[in-house]
Amino acid sequence: MLNTITSFMRVPFRLTAYPAVGTKTEGKKKMNKRYLPAIATVFILAIASVSFMPVFAATTLRAKALPQLVIVTIPEDDEIRKTGIIVLDNTATNFASTTRTTRYSDLMAQYKILVSYNGVPVAPTTIACQIIEKDKVNPIKDKQAAIPENLKTSLVDQTGNFMCKFRWGKPGVGVLDLYFKGAAKAQFLADYVVLVYASYKIGRSTVYGAEIQDVCVLGWDLGTVSATIDKDPGTGTDNHYVYADPLGSYVSCEDATMYQKHVVLGLPVPWS
Repeated sequence: MLNTITSFMRVPFRLTAYPAVGTKTEGKKKMNKRYLPAIATVFILAIASVSFMPVFAATTLRAKALPQLVIVTIPEDDEIRKTGIIVLDNTATNFASTTRTTRYSDLMAQYKILVSYNGVPVAPTTIACQIIEKDKVNPIKDKQAAIPENLKTSLVDQTGNFMCKFRWGKPGVGVLDLYFKGAAKAQFLADYVVLVYASYKIGRSTVYGAEIQDVCVLGWDLGTVSATIDKDPGTGTDNHYVYADPLGSYVSCEDATMYQKHVVLGLPVPWS
């Protein structure tokens, strides 16, 4: 006990002066304590941003090439309106005749086609087409809506009435011959969507691509210039007919076919 007291007495005693309450010194210390968290936060954010920037820059500047199968088609029948065209007859009178056995028809639409994988033409593993009729119908239910519909678009798969033939000049480069094989009836006069889709297999992986085009099926030529090509000279039984401007003054296939069906031929707009 005596040793403990002696050790305590050897420690020098120093007076500590504390500032009085309300003095400037005390205010400065309080301010320092108040701003310490904010200052520490700024330093932490600065350090974090410096360490993060190189990673962020490397991430944004790194190019990532994804495998792509690209299909490009160019219509050749009407290169101004950029659409394929099929013509079933030469005049409205001939088209409306039910007794005719031969017609002045051009039943093929043609498109240039390119299939490429990452910019390189390739022979697709599979390729096919689908034809969708795009027609206008008279809506029933929607006439009572807040914004009534005058007409609405009806879509019907008509692939069975067409035939696609792909012909290749080299891998991935060629033409698509699209044939109409349906009946020469007014119900088929319409604007159609041509969907071309393909696949290309690389090792265990398969990439896919698709392209959309137009084809217009007209009942008769709306232009003024046409020509006949005799494919079997001397017989006159195997002809091909060429129409210079089958849409005439129409710039829209939909308007042209609606004019032929519902104005000239007098077919009613179907209800739906």
